[in-house]
Amino acid sequence: MNDRNRIARNLKGLGPKDWERAIDLDRMLAYRAARLQEAIAAEDCAGAVIMGTHNLRYATGTMRAAIYNMHKPSRAAFVPAQGTITAFDWFRPDNPHWTPDIIGELVPMPVFAYFPAGDHNTALLKRFAGAIAERARKAGGARVALDISDPALVHALIAEGLTVVSADRLIERATLIKNEDEIACLAHACAISGIGMARMREALEPGITELELLSILAQTNMAHGGEWLEYKLLASGGRINPWEQEATDRMIQAGELVAFDCGMVGPFNYSADVSRTMFCGPGRPSPEQKKLYRLAVENIEHNLSLVKAGVSFEAFSKGCWPYPAEYVKHRYPCMAHGIGMGDEWPAIPWPQDWANEGYEGELQENMVICVESFIGSQHGGEGVKLEQEIVVTADGYQLLSTFPWEANLLD
Repeated sequence: MNDRNRIARNLKGLGPKDWERAIDLDRMLAYRAARLQEAIAAEDCAGAVIMGTHNLRYATGTMRAAIYNMHKPSRAAFVPAQGTITAFDWFRPDNPHWTPDIIGELVPMPVFAYFPAGDHNTALLKRFAGAIAERARKAGGARVALDISDPALVHALIAEGLTVVSADRLIERATLIKNEDEIACLAHACAISGIGMARMREALEPGITELELLSILAQTNMAHGGEWLEYKLLASGGRINPWEQEATDRMIQAGELVAFDCGMVGPFNYSADVSRTMFCGPGRPSPEQKKLYRLAVENIEHNLSLVKAGVSFEAFSKGCWPYPAEYVKHRYPCMAHGIGMGDEWPAIPWPQDWANEGYEGELQENMVICVESFIGSQHGGEGVKLEQEIVVTADGYQLLSTFPWEANLLD
């Protein structure tokens, strides 16, 4: 059975353990390394210096102290256009950490952040930049791509005779097309988010706070081997509209809607970016709440019907569901976006925004994207946030986020 047929398996009815068993970690790491090295070569670079947390996980398959490294970088990797990867780690190479075969060299990291380096930081920067320059020249050049870093590192690399360019574009292009193992990881994360959302639904009753409700998702994720929530986007009642208010200690009241965006980085660092809106009983949703919900479902389902490989971003945008005028002002920032280890390229704008924000490109088979909707009146009141995570196929799409719509808001 070829890869495409395996990816096209029926995604419904499979739980987290089913998907975890479907993941071939070595195959996934080799695929990702090949994608990244192809992109590095296409940018005419000898290699890439990787320091961003998500990018390090993609490139090396390893992650330690992920959040810490976002503000006190103590890990890095040099990925040559050909050959094995050099991983730099503050923890000594003889520590009993798992190291995959794609890493050919594990060496101590000269940690140049002011903690712990203090006034030794300049000397440590020079040492790290020298180590990168040595490996770049062995890889056949002096042009390197760099993702996320202290500006002082850029100057240190230039002082070593290197030409430094941004790695952002090449990494986003490398991560665009997923193999079957990555898709299984994403389905795995969505299945875990479904468990968390079911628990949230069970716990949703008057008096629970927004933060208490969201913590159920975070606990579920960690208990299943996941990582973190990228944000705390959960709001209730009138706080939902306009969207993007984070959870507080506000107590949820009977008769209110509760909307949330999972933003969940699950096992293997792959994301469940799924949004749902629920009703807090007792009682029944009002006609206005049902109207908002039906519009959001209609928006999502119409836009999903446009998805298939070969559709241009522009055609996807301009064919989208026509927003009623009352809800245009509070629309979500984009119609759809890529997803993998967090949000990824592309971000496809609504037709109203195409002239200023649109760009060339097309949906491709085995891209994974999230299709967004927010319905909230410009005059105020509650709102509804929904989002589906899908795999693009040759003739349409398959859902990864199979957690159902709310029956009591659709009856």
